Amino acid sequence: MLLTASEGRHWRYEVCEHADGYLVQMRDLATGDLDEEFSTIFRTLPVAFAYAEMSAAYERYAASELELADESQPDDEQIEVDVETTERHFIDLSDRLQDVGINGVVVQAWERERQRGPARLLH
Repeated sequence: MLLTASEGRHWRYEVCEHADGYLVQMRDLATGDLDEEFSTIFRTLPVAFAYAEMSAAYERYAASELELADESQPDDEQIEVDVETTERHFIDLSDRLQDVGINGVVVQAWERERQRGPARLLH
């Protein structure tokens, strides 16, 4: 179940319930496709929220840096402040709650291994 989403310029960072905690996944705003490589699972909801906000802020900042059409964007300074603020908030929460997250690809590998069943050891 989708709990919340934070939007960057080109991607939406969704926080969803997961069997092992809270999943943050990245969805393309133009196509609606999920990026299979970007997913992180957190044990705590506040850290997952903070990570989604930080990721969206960083993506907005990176997109604004790449846009060369309008050299003097008035909100550039605000975008930089947002990145710094959300990063500090994520690091603080992550440290206090001892939740750094686990890459979703690793969790998928664990699930595949668990489904294979017990390994037999022949002596």
